[in-house]
Parts: sequence; C-alpha cells; structure tokens
Amino acid sequence: MLLYTLFIIFVVFNAPFENVLSADTDGYYWRDYIGHVPNDAIEGGRDIQGNPVYVGQAFFKDIGLLPTTIYKGSTNIQVTARGKVFTSNQNIKIFCSKSPDGYRWVPTTIDTMHLLMDCVLLPGGTETNTTLHIGRAYHEMETQIGKIYPRFSEHKGLALPHNGKEANYKSFEVLTYNCSVKQFCEN
Repeated sequence: MLLYTLFIIFVVFNAPFENVLSADTDGYYWRDYIGHVPNDAIEGGRDIQGNPVYVGQAFFKDIGLLPTTIYKGSTNIQVTARGKVFTSNQNIKIFCSKSPDGYRWVPTTIDTMHLLMDCVLLPGGTETNTTLHIGRAYHEMETQIGKIYPRFSEHKGLALPHNGKEANYKSFEVLTYNCSVKQFCEN
C-alpha cells in the first residue's frame, strides 16, 4: 500500500497541470525548477533589487504541495506550514504558460475573494487536504508569493515566511485567469 501511495504522489506531482481547468485557462503547466528560469515562466513581481520573482510550488512529504516565491538564480525556496518556515532545494516546480496574457493578479481580501465568481482562481497546491490558491503581497520590501488558505480555515488569508514563522495577510492579490476589471466596477 505504501508503494502504491508513493507511486500516486509521484505521478500527480510530476504530471504537468496543463489540462487542469483546460476549458477555462490557456494551457499552464509546472516545470521542474533547478535554478534555471525557463522563457515561458510567469513572473510574479520584483525582489528587493528589482529583479523578477516567479511563481513556484514545492512538495514536502507529510505537509503537501505549497506555493512559493522563486528567485532567479537561487535553487532554495521557503514555504510556511504549521506556523513554521521550511526551506528546500528539491521537488520544486515553476509556473509556466505559452500564453501568459490571460493571467492577472487581482487585489482582494480573504473576506471578498469568494466574490470573484467570473474569474478562474488557479490552484497552487494542497495542505492537509485543503486546496490552496496562489497569492502575493508586498512584504519586506519585495513581492513575495505564498499560499492562500480558504476563509473557512483557522489560518485564513495569505501566508508568507517571516523571521522563521508564518506571516498572515488578510489583503493580498490572487493569481487568476481570464478575469476582467469590469466586474469589480459594477458593484
């Protein structure tokens, strides 16, 4: 049974997410990341020096598949889980697409994110059987990418690494696909 479970985890983690939400997105996928940023990687913002950062995810056994910030040239990432910060240089993926124009960071809060009904909110991983979305915030003088816990969770909001612990934001930006500004002006 253990071998079967490990096989399923391997297949799921190594399979590209190109067909997930294929009716709603324009072909995104996760590539292995070992320090080189591919040309089709989706930019997530800027670091403290003004260099681009990228959307990543990392797999941690017994924790889950977690969204993270990838810094160009670095093979190390940090994620938060269970109120702590974990670092790794293994099992890292980078978010990519051949058609990046449809992806957009939309400002929201944990209490209003559910109102983005006309937007595809991209799944960024799972933790304790909970789907996590990809979020970002300006933190420590740069854009950082992390996981968004759903509003029904005790940890609700965007979680980012900070001084060895988990910093939590109630206001943040969420990564979406095919989301128009018009819908926000109608209310």
